[in-house]
Amino acid sequence: MAKYIYLIIANFAFFISFSQVNTCGQIEYTLTKKIAYEYSEYYKMIFNDSISYSEEIQISKVKSKLNKNVDNEMLTNKIISGRKNETPAFYYNNKKEFYFSEIWDDEVLIVKENKFDWDWKLYAETKKIGNFTTQKATIKYRGRNYTAWFTNEIPVRYGPWKFQGLSGLILEVYDDDYFLHITTTSINIEDSNSCTVKFNQKKIENSISVKEYLKKQIKLTKAKFARISSKLPQGSKPLILDENCEECNSGKIEIFENEK
Repeated sequence: MAKYIYLIIANFAFFISFSQVNTCGQIEYTLTKKIAYEYSEYYKMIFNDSISYSEEIQISKVKSKLNKNVDNEMLTNKIISGRKNETPAFYYNNKKEFYFSEIWDDEVLIVKENKFDWDWKLYAETKKIGNFTTQKATIKYRGRNYTAWFTNEIPVRYGPWKFQGLSGLILEVYDDDYFLHITTTSINIEDSNSCTVKFNQKKIENSISVKEYLKKQIKLTKAKFARISSKLPQGSKPLILDENCEECNSGKIEIFENEK
């Protein structure tokens, strides 16, 4: 196995490096979400004691479509949002700062998350994930209750998606309703006196706040509805975004006090 693990990002010249650490490696994980429908995203996360960087892999182009359903004699329209932009989404954590990107209506949004106190509740319950023994922990994060399974056999504070702050690597996470479920599919660990993870700092130069991100989501969604409405048969009612929709808001993130 190679002594160094590199994340190579083509065509960029400016990087930040971290070295002289004890544990490094990479995992691959699947992130499954259920909102109006179920879909999965796939990521590779490279980490050491100082930094973790997840980048989306296995990206597929998907067309947007409008599904019409009859439920209790009522016609409902459901928009399945597609994706043409194949830019990988990412999550970047260097202990002091956390950034993530998201492809929303084919526009890349780079967001800086405010610092969060990861006050996990620990349990004695354990289970095996692959060859590793994991321990249960729970927390409330952005309005939802999550359960995480982490292993002290890999002593780094990171995990997939946005999760962090435990004494070992997080390998599985889900909320009470399984709106989000993250499962690790492969683990590759390297113990070394020097592990380096490289990240291009230019990726986060134009980041926005979570509050700005939510406003941008609404703006882009309304624009998408307008485009789809323009293609409906003559006489059809235009699609209107219901910002108070209970099902739609099941995945809406909670705003922290310092983000208002």
